[in-house]
Amino acid sequence: MTRIKAVKQKAILDVAESLGYSFRRLSGQIFEHPDHDSFRIFADTNTFKWFSRDIQGDVIDFVQLVAGVTFKEAVSYLETGDFEQAKLIEETYQPFQYYLHEELFQQARTYLKDIRGLSDQTINSFGRQGLLAQATYQAESVLVFKSYDHNGILQAASLQGLVKNEEKHDRGYLKKITKGSHGHVGISFDIGNPKRLIFCESVIDMMSYYQLHQKQLSDVRLVSMEGLKLSVIAYQILRLAAEEQGKLAFLDTVKPSRHSHYLQAIQETTTFFQTHSNALTLAVDYDDAGREFCQKLSDKGLPISQDLPPLQGLETKSDWNDIVKQQSELSLSDFIQTAQAQVNKNHPPPKRVRSLEL
Repeated sequence: MTRIKAVKQKAILDVAESLGYSFRRLSGQIFEHPDHDSFRIFADTNTFKWFSRDIQGDVIDFVQLVAGVTFKEAVSYLETGDFEQAKLIEETYQPFQYYLHEELFQQARTYLKDIRGLSDQTINSFGRQGLLAQATYQAESVLVFKSYDHNGILQAASLQGLVKNEEKHDRGYLKKITKGSHGHVGISFDIGNPKRLIFCESVIDMMSYYQLHQKQLSDVRLVSMEGLKLSVIAYQILRLAAEEQGKLAFLDTVKPSRHSHYLQAIQETTTFFQTHSNALTLAVDYDDAGREFCQKLSDKGLPISQDLPPLQGLETKSDWNDIVKQQSELSLSDFIQTAQAQVNKNHPPPKRVRSLEL
């Protein structure tokens, strides 16, 4: 066993305790940071993930992050400390199970048009690629966004409630990723023969971006990360490279946890990004999280382009659906003004006749 391999088998929970952090058990082998509920340790794989920051890794990465030390210092700390050995469970892949009962796509269409400002043309375009459905979830009608992998197999589904209920849902509407979803795939929409990728934070934003830019879009794949996920970017870049080389079957041999390592290998050992300098565009939200994510990818040496939505008025953040809704409001206002002008032209008000007082 190599030195690094031996170090990686030090129990991450034991190491966390030695650094002054007592992670509390959430369920089974999942433990939560005492101060950050999106910072989880997975004892069965001896790994961690900080979901809100999209940071993940093994026990060495954990020590580097928490203690603020170098790789060499982290390895030395683990070698000299008295830590238990982790009892690892081999990573297994469970096929995604889609269990929702689908309904006629009526209420969902109304929601997308009236609440989100999307056109029938946009809705139909995404519907034709099988990305949209209406279904029932816990007696509530929901809009379903479907995620398909490179083989066209359904791998995940995200749910969007159609009726606002602020008492029941923190954000007004139900928002949920279905159990067992493989979130590294993302939800993708192809235009032509994709040669580049544009990433958005949500399907609604992706549809909005398409509606605003469709005349300029050709041979591109739009991808919703369902958040800000490097794992989705890694998978989709590997997919694009494999498609170009006619080697899609290669992706079937790579575990999702290894995608980021293969992406790094592409950066360091191939000319892919030199010959595809415009392959990666981030059309994420204009807010602190979106800008930080862009900076993180730049720091990793990825050649990204940014296409962020413009700010509206005095607002400090914006997303692409905000722009669509604003344009819809302006279009409605223009329509009303034009209609009123036409009415006045065809039926001018009667002229007022001033009567003379005797």
